[in-house]
Order: sequence, then structure tokens, then C-alpha cells
Amino acid sequence: MTRLMPWKPALFALATALAACRQPALVPAREAGGALAFDTTDLVDRGRYIVRNAADCGGCHSASEKNPDGPLSGGREFKDWRLGTIRASNLTPDPETGLGTWTDEDIVRALRYGQAKNGRVLAPVMPYDWMHRMGDRDAFAVAQYLKSQPPVRNEVDQSPNLVFKTASLFRSPDNPVAVIVPKRGPTAMYGDYLANHVALCAHCHTPRSGIRDEYNQKMPYAGDASPPKGFPVNPSNITPDSTTGIGRWSEEDFLRTMRTGVNPKGDTLNPIMPWPTLRRMTDDDLKAIYRYLRTLDPIENDVPRK
Repeated sequence: MTRLMPWKPALFALATALAACRQPALVPAREAGGALAFDTTDLVDRGRYIVRNAADCGGCHSASEKNPDGPLSGGREFKDWRLGTIRASNLTPDPETGLGTWTDEDIVRALRYGQAKNGRVLAPVMPYDWMHRMGDRDAFAVAQYLKSQPPVRNEVDQSPNLVFKTASLFRSPDNPVAVIVPKRGPTAMYGDYLANHVALCAHCHTPRSGIRDEYNQKMPYAGDASPPKGFPVNPSNITPDSTTGIGRWSEEDFLRTMRTGVNPKGDTLNPIMPWPTLRRMTDDDLKAIYRYLRTLDPIENDVPRK
């Protein structure tokens, strides 16, 4: 039988109390220097496209991993020794257990800066470090779409551990930055925006390392042979390296893979790579991502399949 050290409960309680007391001031939801108004035409439709297709929010927040298009009522568990047990939040507009009392600004602030309505720092399972540079119109489109959905009552409790509670004492949200969203179209520039800040390709395909599980900025998109716990496969190298990446893929190969879930070698993609939702992206958006990936430095990094 393992004895619980007598100081641990006290230390945990102290960290909990301090974390509750030290809530960082709320950062502005809008981008630095952003316009006070933007085109709101078809904003909910744009939000649906991002949430249900490009960003695949249902991959984490749907009630069942078998139905990413289902209600985003949360509850699925993510475990890590740095965090504890973190559960995907209820993103439906239920007033008691979801986002029903959150304003658009509250939602955008969480999306971009990882800061809850009450100032609490969200666990970095939520990829807000990448969404930090999502444009105002896209970020508020996401908020509008989420608020347009039917509310689902589902109380989601979090179980952060002492490590995360302590680390949260020293973490503050990033400051707002000026964001220049390129004109939409099948260009590498717009693909950069999509791949990094909307479709979040970099979030999975860039390797992580170190005690803080930080992204290796010297190997962007080079795949990850040691992904977070729970990943059923190793994210592939999608740099234009001709040996270990996708350097030999044509644009048609890339689009076919994204549409069918089968790569040029005949391998079927695991749905953890959310091709069933990404395949609904427009041809121009997928071409933009491919053309951006072709601009990356080829990195030789052989990532074994699990």
C-alpha cells in the first residue's frame, strides 16, 4: 500500500487556493490594431466551415469520437503527467454547463489566448498557441456558430494535477498581436494562414520535446515519432523531403489523399488524422495548404508508422 506523504494534500490545497486567487487580468479579445467592425456576411456559415471542417473541433469536443459531427458537448478525457486529467469543454450554449453565458469576446479570448471567462488559464490541450493568430472575422465566426447550436446540458469537471496548478501560477496569456489575414485563394500565403492558425496542421505534425512538451521550431511539419499519449499513430513528415516526406506528391496526390484517406502508397490514414472532416474543405483551400507545404524546407526525418 502506498502511503500518501502528509504534506502533499496541503501543498495541493495551497496551489489550488493560489491559482484561484491569482487570475490574470482578461486580455482584449480582438487582435491588436484590429478594426472595430468587419464584414459579418455569412458569419455563422464561415464559423461552421471552420469548426466542422477545417479545425475539426468535433475531433475533441464531440460527445463521441465516432461522431465528430455530433453535438460539441465535451467530456472526453486527455491525460498527461504535466496536466492531470483534462476533459474537453462543453461548447454548446447551455447556460449552466456550456457557453450560454459567454459573450462572443469571451469565446474568442479562450480560442486565441487560452483564458476562460473568469480569467483562468486553460490547459494547453486546447491549441490556442496556434490559434493566437487567427483573424478577427474567423475567430468571431467560430463564436457565432457555437452560439447558434442547440444547447446540451453536460457538466464537465476538470481534474488538473499539482504540476499544472503550480505552473498556472506563473503563466499569463499572450498579448494581442496584429494579424494580417491574406486574401482567400489557392496561394501559399493563404495556405500558411490555414495550416498554422485555422486547420492546425502544425499542431500535430510538428514534433514536441522537453519537460514542457514544447514544439520543436527547428523541425516544423517534420512529423512526430513520440506523439502525446493517446495518439494511435505517429503524425507523418509532411515537409517536401523526397525520401521521408511528401516531396514526391503532386498536388493531385495531396487532394486525392485528403478526399479519400488513402495516400499514394496505398496506405489508409487513421481517422486521428481528420481527413473525414478535412475532405469537406474547398479545393482552393486544400491547394493553398499544399502550396504552402511546398515552400517549407525539406527535412529528412523518417517517422515510423505505428
